[in-house]
Amino acid sequence: MSSFDGKAFGAEVVGIVKDYLERNITPVAARLDALDARLLLLEAQAGTTKAKPTIRIAAGSRTAD
Repeated sequence: MSSFDGKAFGAEVVGIVKDYLERNITPVAARLDALDARLLLLEAQAGTTKAKPTIRIAAGSRTAD
C-alpha cells in the first residue's frame, strides 16, 4: 500500500482547475473584448466618446466624539 502524496494530489487538482477555467473563461474574455471594441466604435461613430467622470468624495468633516 503506498502512502498518500499530498503535493502530487494538489498539483493534479490545480492543473485540472486551471485547465477547466482556461477552457471556460477564454471565450468569455474574447467576447468581452469584442464587445468593448464594438462599444468604442459605436461611440466614435456617434461622436459621444467621453471621458469617464471623476468622482470626488470629501474627507470626513465630522468632529471626534
